[in-house]
Amino acid sequence: MIHKNFLWILLLSFMSLTAIAQESEKLVKTIYINASEAILFDRVIDFVQNDEYFILSLDKQAGFIQAQKPISTKKMFKPDERRTLNFIIKPMNENLSQITLNIRIEERHWGGNESGHVYFYEDKGVSQNSDLYQTVWDELKAALTPYRQVILVPAESSTAPAISVPAETTLNSLPKTFLRDGFPLLVERCRNVLSSAYMAQKLISEHTNIPGWEGYPVKLYEYYTGKDVKKGVPKRGLVYLLNPSAEQLATWIATTCWEVKHSTDSTYLYKLAEFIKRQSGAQFPVQGVVYEDMYTKGFYEPYIFKNGVTVYVADSTQMPADKHCTDEQLEFYLRMTNADLKPNTGRYARICSTNRTQYYKNGGKTNVGDNDEHRSQAWLDVVRQLYQLAWLSDRNELIIAWAKEQL
Repeated sequence: MIHKNFLWILLLSFMSLTAIAQESEKLVKTIYINASEAILFDRVIDFVQNDEYFILSLDKQAGFIQAQKPISTKKMFKPDERRTLNFIIKPMNENLSQITLNIRIEERHWGGNESGHVYFYEDKGVSQNSDLYQTVWDELKAALTPYRQVILVPAESSTAPAISVPAETTLNSLPKTFLRDGFPLLVERCRNVLSSAYMAQKLISEHTNIPGWEGYPVKLYEYYTGKDVKKGVPKRGLVYLLNPSAEQLATWIATTCWEVKHSTDSTYLYKLAEFIKRQSGAQFPVQGVVYEDMYTKGFYEPYIFKNGVTVYVADSTQMPADKHCTDEQLEFYLRMTNADLKPNTGRYARICSTNRTQYYKNGGKTNVGDNDEHRSQAWLDVVRQLYQLAWLSDRNELIIAWAKEQL
């Protein structure tokens, strides 16, 4: 009997410590997603339905979604639950929305009537279990692909330190004073960077089924250069782009400077922003032609891109001798595969002109050749994968790799 009592005391002590540990973790009830309110509302509906929640209430104008489902805990001494999720979605701007979540818990108990299998639910109120909220956020983030989580905002009662460098830096890892005062200014600076994205002129269509880019909102643009000094007319281009929003670009820049320099000083932030503006205008060409007057002002030469890297077409008839691409050639560039290319590729990866040496120095393991004569096509896949990871993250490894050597 003594041993049984001791085991019960030990078990209850362990359960109490577990509860205290959970309560001491950072509670996150609000996140930001770089998507419009309308898109996000529909995607959250898809999420709760796919996760087998029953929708109790919808109010699109108020941005309110309420969904519920029973949960089998399958744990000894822990009753089954019924969880109700209340989402409130608010627009911050045209490309950024705030989601606030409250989770109400009801515990399922046997009512004492064995023959009638009578049960009742005891209302336990709004949960303060940080793990429970984090699980929902993680599942929602995965369901929102290709949209990404931007900021995690802890509850007011959080005692988490203002400055920390976790294994994976997020925007929320940066000083709170910077998030309040400096980040909005950086976003405006990045808006200026994106104003130089000259290829994002006429949006033709959006695609989520581009080979290798399935699920990402790749946009097809038609654009025209200025009047070409040799042809006497503007040149037409077609290109698939996956450009970041101003908020997304600012996030990448801020986390890069924090990781590389452990600083949010505008000297570093604006230097990096201006470099990206000069190098690419933050344009990421998934595939197509990029006209640039790099060597002679006003003479726009075509550069063919795939996965953010310059590539060289193997069939010489598919490249214009007069540097003025035909409509047929423009269409070919949009559908070409690696088999249509020469073995070597260009040196630099958009959006920050990252090269292979910088990739290796930053811990890159894939053999992508070198920056000289052996510029392997493997670089195309590496850049694609790293940019796709960045799209779903607060960090951009391609920018970090450049900054570690140059910032």
